[in-house]
Amino acid sequence: MVKRFDVYLCEDHAKLRPCVILSPDEMNGALPYALMAPITTNERLFPSRVGIRLKGKQGQVALDLMRTVLQSSLKDKMGTLPENTRLEIADILKRMFTI
Repeated sequence: MVKRFDVYLCEDHAKLRPCVILSPDEMNGALPYALMAPITTNERLFPSRVGIRLKGKQGQVALDLMRTVLQSSLKDKMGTLPENTRLEIADILKRMFTI
């Protein structure tokens, strides 16, 4: 089962791209799909982007591009985000979805 804030390679149009799992563990265990945000090296100064360092490369978690994918499209686990990055992502998501 995938877990929230794990980083996976995701099959996206026949390419493997890194992504961060955003859906809660309860959903990940019960459903065949997961909510994810891609990690991009194309950096933008958007308030919905979170800077990270992954495998020696700078990138951003693109929360403005999050989407649902089948868990079967998640291939290799690359790691888990550190606590400070998790908190930053959670704070941005709260602000994005507060009504």
